[in-house]
Amino acid sequence: MPIYRPFFGRMCVMSNQPRTVRELVEWLVSSIHEGVWLPATRLPPERNLAEQLGLNRSTVATAYLELQARGLVERRQGSGTYVRGDLWGITPDWPRYMERAAFRPLAPLARQIEESRQRAGGWDFSEGDIGSDFWPVSTLQRLLADVELKKVLGYEKQLGLPSLREAVGLEMKRHLDIDLDPESVLITAGAQQALYLLARGLLHPGDTIAIEKPSFYYSQALFQSSGERLLPIPMDGDGIMPDALAHIIRNHRPSMVWLNPTYHNPTASTLSLARRQAVIALCSTWNLPIVEDDAFAHLRVAGTPQAPPPLFRLAEQASVLYVGSLSKIVAPGMRIGWIAGPRAIITCLGEIRRQIDAGTPSLVQALAAGPLTSPAWPSHVEAVSHALRNRRDAFHRALSGFADLRAEWTPPEGGLHFWLNVGGSVPDHVRIKWAVDVGVTYAPGRLYGADDGFVRLNYARLSPGQAAVGLARLKDAINGDLVL
Repeated sequence: MPIYRPFFGRMCVMSNQPRTVRELVEWLVSSIHEGVWLPATRLPPERNLAEQLGLNRSTVATAYLELQARGLVERRQGSGTYVRGDLWGITPDWPRYMERAAFRPLAPLARQIEESRQRAGGWDFSEGDIGSDFWPVSTLQRLLADVELKKVLGYEKQLGLPSLREAVGLEMKRHLDIDLDPESVLITAGAQQALYLLARGLLHPGDTIAIEKPSFYYSQALFQSSGERLLPIPMDGDGIMPDALAHIIRNHRPSMVWLNPTYHNPTASTLSLARRQAVIALCSTWNLPIVEDDAFAHLRVAGTPQAPPPLFRLAEQASVLYVGSLSKIVAPGMRIGWIAGPRAIITCLGEIRRQIDAGTPSLVQALAAGPLTSPAWPSHVEAVSHALRNRRDAFHRALSGFADLRAEWTPPEGGLHFWLNVGGSVPDHVRIKWAVDVGVTYAPGRLYGADDGFVRLNYARLSPGQAAVGLARLKDAINGDLVL
């Protein structure tokens, strides 16, 4: 019979069953010294522990007396047996600390995907970055050789390297027609840190946040970790529905609205100009700030319409905090993002970021400023755009086999992902296992708050030939026809 040991507030099965008083004493002593039972906590009643372990009550009573003789526990009349409160040198109950921590480990589905990446073969459709053949490696090597190290090896300025903030301002004007004061820009270690800073700096436990559903944010536990409540905004093929947002605002009065309106992750949809204007008018009426995540702004597929202006531009900046990224268009290891907004907010967020990590490394910032100020930068963006079109079109053709599954999808106009509805009654966690068994990894829709049966696939990381092979195997896996 297995032994049961307290863990995370419940009794967990252990491998070895104590049969004698001595074995039970050794197990109890080990549990106390490992912090499973902390000082001043009550041990299980003798009868209960005896029943759990399949022992006589007298065996447990004798073991408790031995613990008392060793000075590890004390008996309290009418109350039970307690670990002594003055014990020292006991290992902390780390599981208890992890359970109570604000930030939690990955949810089971996210952990399954992460483990799948380690196990799968050469067909990874789950990541959110461009392929390594897109990276401007030679340009970065040349720029790195030109960096004046003496100027960038010290601590950085609170808001980031001035040259990079100026370069971001230049790029915002060139790409989005937004005039931006460099003092209104905070450099971050990627868009994800920017979102973290906004959540930690502007929100409080109990605040309610209106966000799209599905959304990348559901996969990050960004808000749930600190007690904010999410209000999902329904979406259709054109992004969020303003009427639905109006209903949420009237009935729940959210503290803030967080949106990814351009090349949305994971659906790849783009909010129309009319809907953007409606959202801005609605939030203005209710005096609600908007956080605009525009990390995919540079990733338009060549030949598709230009995306509408960002909310940040349409709202004349005052009520919108804008999050941009260089990581998606240059390389994922180039962890450079930024927040743009009112100067007072940017200064406040800069102070918070300074307390967390003393800033993004200045060397990386100096390297990042190079491409943005290079005459070749527009050509790089254009080259990526055309390469994305080639890969998207090839991927779309390779998906033709999914029509047999009655799957539905729309070729994206930007971003890095196809969003498929493959339907069926098989849970996502089962399909992931099937896919990994044939060497394929993908991101299931449930990770982003969607129902089972939705699939996010990165079309830009693999070559067309690799993608075609991987998609054929994925189709068989999703259909349950494993090809091992």
